[in-house]
Amino acid sequence: MKCSKCGQENEDTIAFCVRCHHPMRFVCPACQYTQSHGGQCDKCGVDFAKYMTAMAFQAESRAKQSRETARQRYWVIKQVMLAVLTFGLSLLFFRRSRAQDD
Repeated sequence: MKCSKCGQENEDTIAFCVRCHHPMRFVCPACQYTQSHGGQCDKCGVDFAKYMTAMAFQAESRAKQSRETARQRYWVIKQVMLAVLTFGLSLLFFRRSRAQDD
């Protein structure tokens, strides 16, 4: 198999060029099809860069949602602990503080 970057002849079984270490095989992230060049999948037509960018944005949005859920849980736990420690007096302020947050 000939390297598309430097032209070095390589064995068919290796994953990277022995001279320049350029990838010899690219695997489509959507359909797992293996091909000798990157860019766009020959089988399903997915653009590798666009697909990976979309996956990164999706992961970022999941992380944001997870952080927000954790923040809300922490707030509820904090209010319960305050209610126990102040014998319920903090519940009087619970409604006011929650209304201001929204």
